[in-house]
Parts: sequence; structure tokens; C-alpha cells
Amino acid sequence: MRVSEYAVMFVLVTIMGAGIPGPGDASLIAAGALAGEGKLNIWIVLATAGVAWMLGSVIGFVIGARGGRPLLDHPGRLEKRRRKLLAKGDRAFGRYTFVASATLPAFVSGIFHVRFWLFLLGALTAGIFWIGIYPTTFTAMTEPSVQALIAQVQSKAQATAAAMVTR
Repeated sequence: MRVSEYAVMFVLVTIMGAGIPGPGDASLIAAGALAGEGKLNIWIVLATAGVAWMLGSVIGFVIGARGGRPLLDHPGRLEKRRRKLLAKGDRAFGRYTFVASATLPAFVSGIFHVRFWLFLLGALTAGIFWIGIYPTTFTAMTEPSVQALIAQVQSKAQATAAAMVTR
């Protein structure tokens, strides 16, 4: 176990938490698989990824709150379309603030000035789901009993597909 693996995952998950597309999901999957092989500690993976997610989410929120709205709400090319999009977002965030905070990128919550504590709650909920699901699923998939079950299901699926094709 080297610190560099955790550090790379931390950076990639922070970027993902901010709402910027990148290999954050893939790093969580890889960390889960490495934890399943005993090369990383799953508890350190979960803690590191959780902190990274929340840090990235706060960074994304601040970027959206400080610069996102002015970037979209200014005269110029596509002005009518951008303002229509902002009005639509204002309505959606006015009614579904928590759901939007938990499902949309962090910077979007900043653009629509979601209350910070509510945004944190949404980000925490999303983080628990995403950070929990990837590493633990792929850690479990490295267990021999789970691999045997997967092989069994795969062979039955292949046999069923073969029987359907030969009819």
C-alpha cells in the first residue's frame, strides 16, 4: 500500500465531486478492486474518497456561486437561450432543492444559490451512495464465493442463450 494510490484517487474523486467529468468513478472502481485483492485498505479508501468528494463538492459549489451565474447571465451570443435555461433552473431549484443538490453537479447548486447547509446534505447523501457503491461492490466481487456465483450465473446465461439460438 502506497500513499500515491490514495493520493491519485483523492485528486480524481475531488474533481468528480466538483462536477467536472473525469475518471473519478473509474478510480473508485479500481480502488475497490485493489482493496479486494488486499493491496489497499477498504476503510482508508472509503474515508479518503468521502473527504475528497465533500471537498470537491464544496469547491464546485463555490465556483458556481461566485462565477457560474455571471457566466450564464450576460448579454451576448445565445443570451435568450441562457436566460431561459436559468429561469427553468430557478423554478426547478425552487421546488426540488434537495433532490437537485443530490443529483446534479455541485457547481449547479452554486449557480442557483441553494442554501449551503441543504447543499451539504444533498452532497453528503450523493457521496454516501457513490462512494459506498463503487469500492464496496468491486471489493466484494474479488471474493472467491462471489466470483463462483458470477461464474455460475454466467454459465447458466450462456446455456440459456445457446438453447434459445438453437430453437
